[in-house]
Amino acid sequence: MSEARKAIDMHPAEQAIRLMPTRPGPEAHPALPAPELDRISIERLHVHGRHGVFAHERQSGQDFYIDAEVWIDTRAAAQTDQIDDTLHYGHLMRALYEVAMKEPVDLLETLAERLAAVTFAFAGPQAVRITVHKPQAPVKLRFKDVTVSVLRYRPEGAEPEQARRPHSRAVIALGANLGAREAAIRDAMDEIESLDGVWAHRRSSLYETPALTTHGIDETVPAYLNAVISIQTDLEPHLLLDKLQQIEDAHGRVRQERWGSRTLDLDLIEHGGLEFADAVLELPHPRAFERAFVLAPWVEIEPEASLTGRGPIQQLLEQTSDEVKRYHA
Repeated sequence: MSEARKAIDMHPAEQAIRLMPTRPGPEAHPALPAPELDRISIERLHVHGRHGVFAHERQSGQDFYIDAEVWIDTRAAAQTDQIDDTLHYGHLMRALYEVAMKEPVDLLETLAERLAAVTFAFAGPQAVRITVHKPQAPVKLRFKDVTVSVLRYRPEGAEPEQARRPHSRAVIALGANLGAREAAIRDAMDEIESLDGVWAHRRSSLYETPALTTHGIDETVPAYLNAVISIQTDLEPHLLLDKLQQIEDAHGRVRQERWGSRTLDLDLIEHGGLEFADAVLELPHPRAFERAFVLAPWVEIEPEASLTGRGPIQQLLEQTSDEVKRYHA
């Protein structure tokens, strides 16, 4: 196999590991200020992995916990209040989780090295301490935990690719009237904000409204919980819509009856002020201007916002007559 082919097939963590100094320390990274930078810490990220030397560890798996302590300069983010000027810890957690869930390795040392390597795929981190916990290690003695901890500095070599930055604000309406409504909406908010290419912005409270069907309000149908979130994103509208529909599907959404009951409904209301319509998507959402269950939570988080082509949302809300009330569990 050629060296170029090997490089293509190499695990991304392996590529990063090869750039690391063999004896990492401050002398290997003179740009790291003394005594240290600011830190972002993640503790006890849970993974049920299949790492270990023994066959039964590979077969049944066991619980691992990951700590990541990342040294990073947070002054720019503190000034701009923009998440793209710091390390998005939700995205880092997702990356650590995915690396730990990849092909099993024999040693905690190998896993820790890969986790450190993937941290440097993000712009910003200058050093990271990774600790991997293996509390169920197959040793027939009483003990609380087994850990391997490694400290690594940003590799010498090429800088990571330019960090992704959002270019559009999007507004998403959430609704559910079947099953665990509140949990579905709050989980969906987390899932949307953890999407690659999405930066969290604002979340509304939950609101409760009677079910709206094609025949009007139906009091015999379970009431809806609704909410609105605004995000920053670099995903184009159709790709974002596809991601939202995947989240709906994961929550058991069945698309049969128009305006029928559902476990989760995610509507893309606005995206960067665009106005267009095709067979898949219309922006802004064609009925958002008349829906109090969209406008009321939206006004809560962005009272000065306007709906493209329709005007200020505060005025649009005043023109609605739908029954909407703040939800209290």
